[in-house]
Amino acid sequence: MRFFLVVFSSILIFQACNDGYGDESAIASYQGKSLYVSDIAKAFPTDISPEDSLLLLKKIVDNWLVRQLLYEKAQKHDIYDEKEIERRVDNFRKDLVIHQYKGQLLNEKIDTVVSMDQMQEYYEKHSTEFRLKSNVVRYHFVKLPKSVPEGYKVGRWMNDPDNDRLVDIQEFSYQNARYYEFDDKWVNVEHLNDFLPKHIDDQTRFLQRNRVHQQYDSLYIYFVRLNEYYLKGDIAPMPYIADKIRQIIIGKRRLEFMTKLENDLRREALNSNKIVINI
Repeated sequence: MRFFLVVFSSILIFQACNDGYGDESAIASYQGKSLYVSDIAKAFPTDISPEDSLLLLKKIVDNWLVRQLLYEKAQKHDIYDEKEIERRVDNFRKDLVIHQYKGQLLNEKIDTVVSMDQMQEYYEKHSTEFRLKSNVVRYHFVKLPKSVPEGYKVGRWMNDPDNDRLVDIQEFSYQNARYYEFDDKWVNVEHLNDFLPKHIDDQTRFLQRNRVHQQYDSLYIYFVRLNEYYLKGDIAPMPYIADKIRQIIIGKRRLEFMTKLENDLRREALNSNKIVINI
């Protein structure tokens, strides 16, 4: 146990240092092969407990030893194709190098800033591709103790057809409510069930029949004003899918950049007679 505690301490020190060790002792060895702290330090989360760290460390060491034993056994039986292994290793190495190169290049070259105008333009051209898979709503919510004097006013203010009393609702809620939401952002209707005492089972009926909804329990009154909604199958409102559109636009930029890069490389190689194609 003391050995593993020492190793665990070494891992913590290694993670804290940028340069690691110049000279480190092996955690395990077999037939001239050794496993070092620097080989496994990144496998340990920084917030892992000492007990879990010891279990993980033992598992890593055991897996490493079994791997060495199996590799030695496989070599003795001579049942593998050395050329095929070399070919796969070479392809895998090339894929890793290319992947890292592309990642660094894209991080440096691709503009990840997408303006609202760009998102709106994309949305207008492709809106029919964004059909809702669930009901969504914009709402205001107030959870008010029954003991609050004149709490009924919240319901009356919410029923204002033009929502002109929103400031009154907010000021009253800031002083008296136990909980409130005035973000007015688009959310899945299921979110309302997180704070209402009675579950909304028929969402479509609930949305179509209510502008202001109230529920009660022994201590609180729950007020919900439904400002706007869309049903499953409708075209999603743009703000609800803004993040998705942003990622699509950035993805297209990345694809266009890589396609142009590959075409440029191909054209340059052909023009310099570095490529010979015999088909």
